[in-house]
Amino acid sequence: MASSDLIAHAIRRSAVLLVVGALGLCGCAVIGPRGISAGRPVYADVITRTDDEQILNMIVRMRYHESASLISVASITASLRFTSQIGTNIGIGSNDNYAGNLVPLSAGIAYEENPTISYLPLTGEDFMRRMLSPVSTKEWLLLGGPADHPGRVLALAVERINGIPGAFPGYGAPSPRFERFVEIFDRLQLAHVFDIVQAPDTKGNDGYFADIHDYAGVYDNNVREMLNLLGIDAKVDGSRILLPFREAIGSSSSEIRVRMRSAYEVLQMFGACVDIPPEHLEAGIVEPAEWQTAEGERLFTIHSSKRRPHNATVRIQFRDRWFYIDATDTPSKKAFMFLRTFIGMRLAAPAGSQQTPVLTVPVN
Repeated sequence: MASSDLIAHAIRRSAVLLVVGALGLCGCAVIGPRGISAGRPVYADVITRTDDEQILNMIVRMRYHESASLISVASITASLRFTSQIGTNIGIGSNDNYAGNLVPLSAGIAYEENPTISYLPLTGEDFMRRMLSPVSTKEWLLLGGPADHPGRVLALAVERINGIPGAFPGYGAPSPRFERFVEIFDRLQLAHVFDIVQAPDTKGNDGYFADIHDYAGVYDNNVREMLNLLGIDAKVDGSRILLPFREAIGSSSSEIRVRMRSAYEVLQMFGACVDIPPEHLEAGIVEPAEWQTAEGERLFTIHSSKRRPHNATVRIQFRDRWFYIDATDTPSKKAFMFLRTFIGMRLAAPAGSQQTPVLTVPVN
């Protein structure tokens, strides 16, 4: 074999070994735990951000009486592909003909990730049933328990309590009796004087009771006023008071009856907290609110601006405006987290109940 052939063979062999080694190193760096640590946070961040934008978009559009929809990310499948190339330059003849002009060895490796994303449009009879059915007492208790102001969460979830009407967009402000009850309820809950406990009834079903205790000497008047507002006949003498919760309509002298809102109505309540641009009101694009909560008592506020806000937790562009939640507005951020959790609980489908159609989109 000629010396030039031996050199070429040696170069090719070295190139193959180099590429194999590089592929091995690249594979070790990307596939496996490092691949998960690099890709999962990015996907999670984008899904969280777009979910927030979808919910904010729905709130704003509902306030403007315009249609909106939700699309859930059903699955993400990411495939990895590696490509490599090798190049060699071999000179034949006198070294003077190619000295300094040849690259004895060149190799390249390319890595490419191709995700396929499947979307599930949230539509149909099941979706409407979940959105329009009343909030359960269990859902309200799970979400309102850790709240800074459980009374305000109650005002969001409950439309009526013992016949006392709360606020409802389009139908005016809440009854003064309802507002006073919410104020006292909030105070007693935060003082751990008014607790809601769970106990099975005679048929084995889970029942909920208002447990009013340890109020003597400090909260007697508050307890007495709250029971009078509800029309409940009970002795306020320092002893424990147990009142059953019922999801029912009307008043009662021995139990607390609540008419819960639906998820759709809860979204409408949040929509009442959107700051509408004056020019949109003047143009008749949106109707003025029937009632307005004082700014210091709001659970939630959505601001609007002509310019793109930079210090926003979540923002969307709608018509000629930006609507957003300010990153420094902690109460609004907490309320929005509550809403996200609530909507997630309400729309989460049971295992195996996912329905078609599923829209699958290859990104690359």
